[in-house]
Amino acid sequence: MAVVILFGPGLLIGVSAGLGRFALAALAPGFSVTVIAVSAVLADFAGIPWSIWPVVLGTFLCVVGVLLICRGWLENRPPGFRRSRADVRLWPVKWSVTLSVAAAVGLAAVTVGSRLVGAFGAPEAFSQTFDNVFHLNAIRYILDTGSGSALTVGAMTGGGFYPTAWHDIASLTVQLTGLPIPVAVNLVNVCIGALVWPLSCIFLARVVLGPTLAATWVAAVLSAAFGAFPLLMVDFGVLYPNFLGISILPAAFALGLQALGLGTAPGEGRALSLISLVLTLPGLALAHPSSIMALLAFLAPAALFRWWLSLRAGVRRRGVSFGSVGIHAFVLLGSGFVALVLWMTVRPPKEAAFWPAVEGPYHAIFEVITSSAIGRPISLAVMFLALAGLVYLLRKPGMWWLLGVYAVAGLLFVVAASFRSGRIRDFVTGIWYNDPPRLAALLPVAILPVAVVGGVELWKWGRKQALRTAGQWPPGRRRLFLHGGGVGLIALLLVTTQQGNVDVAQTAAARMYRVEASSPLVSSDELALLGRLDSHVPPGAVIVGNPWNGSSLAYALADRRSLQLHILGEVPPGAQLLYDRLRDATTDPAVCDVVRELKVGYVLDFGHDEVNFGDERGDVFTGLDDLAGSGAAELIDSQGTARLFRITACG
Repeated sequence: MAVVILFGPGLLIGVSAGLGRFALAALAPGFSVTVIAVSAVLADFAGIPWSIWPVVLGTFLCVVGVLLICRGWLENRPPGFRRSRADVRLWPVKWSVTLSVAAAVGLAAVTVGSRLVGAFGAPEAFSQTFDNVFHLNAIRYILDTGSGSALTVGAMTGGGFYPTAWHDIASLTVQLTGLPIPVAVNLVNVCIGALVWPLSCIFLARVVLGPTLAATWVAAVLSAAFGAFPLLMVDFGVLYPNFLGISILPAAFALGLQALGLGTAPGEGRALSLISLVLTLPGLALAHPSSIMALLAFLAPAALFRWWLSLRAGVRRRGVSFGSVGIHAFVLLGSGFVALVLWMTVRPPKEAAFWPAVEGPYHAIFEVITSSAIGRPISLAVMFLALAGLVYLLRKPGMWWLLGVYAVAGLLFVVAASFRSGRIRDFVTGIWYNDPPRLAALLPVAILPVAVVGGVELWKWGRKQALRTAGQWPPGRRRLFLHGGGVGLIALLLVTTQQGNVDVAQTAAARMYRVEASSPLVSSDELALLGRLDSHVPPGAVIVGNPWNGSSLAYALADRRSLQLHILGEVPPGAQLLYDRLRDATTDPAVCDVVRELKVGYVLDFGHDEVNFGDERGDVFTGLDDLAGSGAAELIDSQGTARLFRITACG
């Protein structure tokens, strides 16, 4: 069901656009995310409860619109600007080629998927991290309120706009399957990491180098070769919206390249690529706005390169004139101004970008070159292929824009990881909260195509040497030798890229998905108590607890509403009085007035062990201590040190 949600709407839209076979599969998730996220916003405006039906309607409208554009206006465009009938036939028609491409995607899916499954450990596991309180509760909030709009879900914590595409997908999975929220979350994330990300990476490689089997297989293996993504985003934070946005980013980047006329893959003309990009952008923005800004940064070198080619061609045709120089200058200044406005606008508040530097500049540069960002082991195979690709690209002026993309990604990481706090750092990386892990997760998008270039060129060189050796052999034996050598090299690449870097990333993530007696967010005793909550607490009752110790997850895990649904959520009026003085309810009438006003009937006492910060905020919630001794509440269930009280002092 998660696969159907992620791919179904997009496949229908892609078919209506006439996309080629591989492009159809690779671009479908981006289209689907757009339809889902935009449908959630429009359904809320229309007063329609969130479900699969707004998505069905949105898909139908998109299909009709794409048919009208691509089968009407687009078919009458010049052949160089649209997809030709000949191109359709060029897209893999041999079953052997199609099966080989499918096998490459399958290998990537199994490799990445096994890493994610190994990190999660169990279907019902959930990340024991700070941000996961919001993510899990937001899914329950969408299901309860019937609104998945990015304009309303933030109200759960007293905020405004919040990108909810990932939450919308997870909530639909819960609705359509009846699964518990943590199980649905893990399944959706496995599908995103094991299918959406590899398809997106392979599509980018095929656009940069052409739809060859060598590019396809090397990209498939390398999509699973980075500890920085996808594993880092389901470990650090957790940053599920970034996880979805970055998974779509390589495909969106490839569409931008094709729209600029820099892609080498046949099948999608510039106009169709531009239409596909426009269909992908809303989903990318509603997955996470920083993904849009990453796309802008990565496309900047390619756009400048395309601008230079156009300017040079104009000068050669018409000489130095207003037509050849003036218009190009106007385009450059105009687009630069728009990009600057977006860069300064689409960013979090300055006070939220508080993450400090973690290392020196030289070490940060070293980590970019060795694909070992944020202290992970060196990935020797990826480093070797990337360096080979860089050397090759230096000799190919027509592909220098790819060097620019690599440099931009490296610069962003180096600034976040090593620059001192100040205006320069805020300007360059404030969009990503000046947070090194977020920028580390973007590095694979830029390093992968460079490494694929290196891998393909090394394969071409090796194949040439092999043909010299086997040139006199019978054709069948020579073909078997080359195919066997190719399989052996792919196997070698797979083995060498799954060492060290990725192992450490999986181990680090796995630690955060284990429920133990000392888990940082919800311990095994606390989880057992939450499992019995529905037998003690009636639906509609409100539970008060310290949101920093995991008690707020009663909402997501037990479907019982907590007074404060996120650690940093807005404190409801009067709630602070309960945090300070609930144990004085027998002597202070004002406390009972707040209890009745907020309809609070129960207290979850998970102690003072708080996620990330130990007991630093214990003095803020002292009113929840010693409730039984004060006579304010009675103990009705407990598991170890986790306790559930019913408030009795207020009638």
